[in-house]
Amino acid sequence: MPYVIQYTGFELRPRGRDYSYRVLAPKAEPREFTLTISNRAFEDRLVLYQDGAALCYQKLQKELLTETSESPLARHLTISEQDLASYGEQHRPARKRSW
Repeated sequence: MPYVIQYTGFELRPRGRDYSYRVLAPKAEPREFTLTISNRAFEDRLVLYQDGAALCYQKLQKELLTETSESPLARHLTISEQDLASYGEQHRPARKRSW
């Protein structure tokens, strides 16, 4: 099913940053989702602040593909260490060799 995912902003929370999205699908009510990235992930530079929204967008996009009517997607998701590692592998520049 085709979805339109709209980023609606973020909020700073004690545990991290909450990124909010609205998902629109044909013949369905709009749904709101929140994805959280821990403060530690930013402090440890596992993800940059400017990459937070894109990482969450990609996670939500991936999770929506696995959703079924019997098992709807939770409205709040947390970005895992595995999600951070996968994103980093795809988006960090390759190290330059010094020889």
